[in-house]
Amino acid sequence: MIRREFTIAEGTILFISAYVLSAGLGIIRQALFNAEFGAGMEASAYYAAFRLPDTIASLISGGALSNAMIPVLLGVRYEEGDTAERRLVNLAATTLTAVVALIVLICIVFAPFLVRFVIAPGFDSATAALTVALTRIMLAQLILVVISSVAIAVLNARNQFLLTAISIVTHNITMIGGILAARFIPGIGIYGPTYGVVGDALLQLVILWLGLHANRFRLRPVLDLHDAQLRRMLRLLTPNGLSSGVNYAGGIVDTAFASLAREPGALPTLFNAGLLMGVPLRLIGVALAQAAFPRIAASAARGDWARMRKTIGAALAISIILAIGAALMLALTGRSLIRLLFERGRFDAAAGDLTALLLVVYIAGLPAYVATEVLTRGLIALHDTQTPLVTNCAQLMGRIALIWVWLEPWGVVAIPAAFALTSALESLTLGMVLRWRMRANVEG
Repeated sequence: MIRREFTIAEGTILFISAYVLSAGLGIIRQALFNAEFGAGMEASAYYAAFRLPDTIASLISGGALSNAMIPVLLGVRYEEGDTAERRLVNLAATTLTAVVALIVLICIVFAPFLVRFVIAPGFDSATAALTVALTRIMLAQLILVVISSVAIAVLNARNQFLLTAISIVTHNITMIGGILAARFIPGIGIYGPTYGVVGDALLQLVILWLGLHANRFRLRPVLDLHDAQLRRMLRLLTPNGLSSGVNYAGGIVDTAFASLAREPGALPTLFNAGLLMGVPLRLIGVALAQAAFPRIAASAARGDWARMRKTIGAALAISIILAIGAALMLALTGRSLIRLLFERGRFDAAAGDLTALLLVVYIAGLPAYVATEVLTRGLIALHDTQTPLVTNCAQLMGRIALIWVWLEPWGVVAIPAAFALTSALESLTLGMVLRWRMRANVEG
């Protein structure tokens, strides 16, 4: 069962189911967190502490690594066989683990500077000091995350999505445990869910390790920086990772501006609105694109451009239609959901009202968000990682400019408004470039 290969439809259903269950656990986690910590200083420090580890992880792990590894793994397997593929996996795991370990060490040393001048310049000294402490703890998860990301790439390249889906479902379990520990054990406080973040990364690695074992992959340290396939993978990973990093850097930008916004509790309410907006994004855009990508990449590797175009077109149409429906549903029910799920304990009605307003603005861009997931993977399958990087950088610069202009008159609403508008422009640009690239391949 672990090694079963799934079709695109089966994989999409599996990932949607996983994201639904994960979202359910995420809502439970967030409701418990809001009740325990509200929108106060500890919550603000916790949300801000997420930003640096998440941004680093996006550069050389997670979806960026899978997107870079899968086309190369498929090419190596078709051309050189399983032995060469296993060697490449060990090379990737060894090289990236060493790089991440060095980055983690540097960030631990410079965390006070990064928090004070980059992540949350508007925090007072006490909140900034707590943010530094939490950031250093969360950085520890990155070693585990990069190994897990290699495992996900190996399994997804084989269309073996089961363990990847299970690891998605279990994502919030130890974080919930950490919040409950903070509630019932005196003195733990915000450190409970913080250590829960590290626990989640460890649990995910254990689950994915079973898949590597079932496919007879044995991770061993192998280092050869001159290996041609490793260099090929790194050439894809560098712009792809930077592109993902720009996305997460946008989170740092949002955090910095939210710390300067006039509304009390701006950062926690922004985080909660983003959490709800992320549910349909993961269920529709990420799930469908993740399931379709191995077959899109396989079609590109074989030069089957007609099948590739058909697969991308179907995925794009389905994701946009579903996103429009989800956006309308959230616009109608968002305030009631927030009242039902989040308004308890220290998270009051005023925080709920602001969260609902931010959610409505965020979801205006939902069709663009899901389209970008599909379009980006189409370009990556063609080994074009430069275009997503350039468009992401342009989108981030546009966001910063718009927030800078809108923050004073609009308050924290400027942040999701800028995100929605620039994301729509980014999606249109990606679509035009992908259409041109596909036409060039067919005519060539």
